[in-house]
Amino acid sequence: MKNKFDLKLLLGGYFMGIAAIIPGVSSGTVAVIIKVYDRLVLSVDTLIRRKAGWLAALIFLLTLYGGNFLALFTLAGVMETLLENYPAFMRIFFMGLIVGSLPIIIKKTTESDEQRFTVGTFLAFALSLGFLVGLNLIVNTDIDADPITTLTLSNSFLIFITGFVASATAIVPGVSGSMVQLAIGMYPTFVNALSTFNIPILIVLFGGMLLGLVGATRLITYLLKHYYQITYFAIIGLLVGSIYQIWPDAFEASLGPILIAISVFVFGFALAFMSHVYDRFKTKKTS
Repeated sequence: MKNKFDLKLLLGGYFMGIAAIIPGVSSGTVAVIIKVYDRLVLSVDTLIRRKAGWLAALIFLLTLYGGNFLALFTLAGVMETLLENYPAFMRIFFMGLIVGSLPIIIKKTTESDEQRFTVGTFLAFALSLGFLVGLNLIVNTDIDADPITTLTLSNSFLIFITGFVASATAIVPGVSGSMVQLAIGMYPTFVNALSTFNIPILIVLFGGMLLGLVGATRLITYLLKHYYQITYFAIIGLLVGSIYQIWPDAFEASLGPILIAISVFVFGFALAFMSHVYDRFKTKKTS
């Protein structure tokens, strides 16, 4: 590894940040596309174990995530404005992203020699789906609800988990951290903290992101090694459950709004599905 600044790597990190802010688009998938995923996992592991080459690993991660954070801070305000002004259409857009992401995750279940449909995989899917739907019924979280803007002892854990999820999912190609934040009702808080530069919340958020990057490397590697199918079926359950979570409220059923709704759904689907198409094209090209 070279101990020098890499502008191309910074730009790659920026694209990962764009993916991280858009629900349904996986920053881990972007890391694979720009060919830094293996080095990302290796660099985190090098720092954790304090192996030789730790300085190069640190420079690599600081450059990559420098670009990532730059994208998060510059784009969060845009996403927050869209959520405030066009809540119904944004819900439909997110639904398109979810549906477009499903083929990517389903394809992941074929990349192992394990049997796909077992009692364990069914339970993983059913429990994660049931948990998300049940959480929505009990807590009634909302993607266009008011974000948390004041840090308290009671909400600091949720904010910490939001940061953890945002960073940890960069280790799992095909999984969108923002989508999981939507599922647990913390996406508005995530984008608001970034767009308003809310220092207390950002400190807790970035603390979660740091632990997520470090801890998830070990945890996700273990889960995918020992429980590959179960892990991905649990993720599929979360994605399907999040459709119920963000189902839009009724809006004007005239031709104009209906055409806009169809357009934003198709756009969201295409945006999330592109990485799946790219992956299939790349596989055919190399085979």
